Amino acid sequence: MKLIDFQKATDGLRQEAKALYFGSFPPEERRAWEEIPFAEDYFSFSLVVDDEEQHLIGFISLWNFGSYSYVEHFAVNPAMRGRGTGSRILGLVEGNLVLEVEPEDANDMAPRRIGFYRRNGFSLLDADYVQPPYSAGLPSLPLKLMSRGELPDIDRVISTLHQRVYNAD
Repeated sequence: MKLIDFQKATDGLRQEAKALYFGSFPPEERRAWEEIPFAEDYFSFSLVVDDEEQHLIGFISLWNFGSYSYVEHFAVNPAMRGRGTGSRILGLVEGNLVLEVEPEDANDMAPRRIGFYRRNGFSLLDADYVQPPYSAGLPSLPLKLMSRGELPDIDRVISTLHQRVYNAD
């Protein structure tokens, strides 16, 4: 398994990734496809593919903020789930990471997701956090932050996410 840049992938793999994106995240947890900053230096949307680059295993999108990266979206092909695939993908990503998760009491999947990230070296941060809406008409979401590695001051991280990722104040 390896990571390849979305823009360098075949049309077929890009279409599979787009379908996985829309199938994995509800509208309030994703941006419009045409608003994903694929061409920006600070952003990467990597497809996880088999070694022959024939099959989509998943994808991960990252915002690079220098000393850490924000995992905006991470999804594994449903046919590949439950086999350690997600852990292997996270093992391909180097550096300090921060990501959002639903609070443990949000739904039945939230504790499992938090447990998955904990098993992969992430810690739940003790900070109040609300994800601003991706676009007008969508709700903001009370979420939690998790991190792997060293982060700057959490208030600075939250401010950076709100300003750079969500274009909110």
